Amino acid sequence: MNNQVTHSIMFHHFHDEIHLPAQGSLSSYDFIKMVDWLSKNYSLIGANDYILKYENKTLKEKDICLSFDDALKCQYDIAIPILKDYGIDAFFFVYSAVFSDEPDPLEIYRYFRTSMFENIDAFYDLFFKKVLNKNKSSYDAHNIIFNELDYLKELPYHSDNDRWFRYIRDQYLSSSDYDIFMAEMMAEMNFDVEAAKKNLWMTEEELKTLSSDGHLIGLHSYSHPTQINKLSKSQQLLEYTRNYEHLKSLLKKEPISMSHPCGLYNQDTLEILKSLGIKIGFCSSMKNIEFKSSLEIPRENHANILKKMQL
Repeated sequence: MNNQVTHSIMFHHFHDEIHLPAQGSLSSYDFIKMVDWLSKNYSLIGANDYILKYENKTLKEKDICLSFDDALKCQYDIAIPILKDYGIDAFFFVYSAVFSDEPDPLEIYRYFRTSMFENIDAFYDLFFKKVLNKNKSSYDAHNIIFNELDYLKELPYHSDNDRWFRYIRDQYLSSSDYDIFMAEMMAEMNFDVEAAKKNLWMTEEELKTLSSDGHLIGLHSYSHPTQINKLSKSQQLLEYTRNYEHLKSLLKKEPISMSHPCGLYNQDTLEILKSLGIKIGFCSSMKNIEFKSSLEIPRENHANILKKMQL
C-alpha cells in the first residue's frame, strides 16, 4: 500500500460545566468545529470502515478516523453524543486498571494539577522546585542532558515546561520517587484523592454501551506505564494479556485494535500484540508517517489540528 498520509486523530480530555478545563481539553463547541473541519479537509470514516479498508488495502491518502485514549468519563459525556449526531463510530483505547480498586494514578495526578493550581505552570514551578531542592547537582546535570537531547522535540504541542516535566518524570526520577513527590504535594494541599476518582473514568457499563453502539474498544495496556518499552517482554505480556482478557470478558468479543501508551513500544511489544491477534495499532504522533506495520499507524494529536484550523 503506497500510503503516506492516512492516520487517526487522537483525543483525550474534554470540558464542560462538570468536567474542569484542563491543558489541551476541548469543549463540545471545539469538538464540533473540529469534526466539521476534518470532514471538509479529509475523508473522515468510522473505525470499522478504517479497519476494513486497511485489510482490503483500499485506504486512501486522505482517509482518517478518530480515536480516544484512556476511557475518560469526559469523553463519554461530551464527545459521544456528538459522534452519535454525526453517525461516526470511533476507536476507544482502554487501560483496565481504572476499573480496579487501585487505578494507575496518571489521571489522578492530572486532575490534581488541574484543580489545585491556577495554571499548569504554577504546578510546574512547585514541582521543579521540590525536585531541585532534593538534589541540585543531579537536577542541573539532567537539565544539561535534557537540552542536549532536545527532548520530545517531535511533539510541538508541548511547551518547554511540559517537556522538562516529562523528562524528569520518565528519565530522571524512578517511578517510586515520582509517586513520593506527588503524594507529598497532594497531602500538603489537602487534595482528596478518593473524591477525584469518582468522575474521571467511564464505568464498565458505559464501555458495554459504547461497544454495543458500534464503537471499537481496544487495548491500551493494563496499567498504562509511561515507558512500556522499558519493561521486560514478560512484563509487557502481562500488561497486554490482562488488558485483553478484561475487555474480552466484559464485552464478549475479542479486541482487535490498540494504541501504544505514550506512543512507546519495541519489537517485543509488536510480537506480543501479534500473538494476541491484534489487527491494527496506533502510535501517538506523526513522527513516522510511513506504514512500517499494521501496528504502527501514525496519529495526529488534536492540538495540532487546532493549529491547522487557525491558519
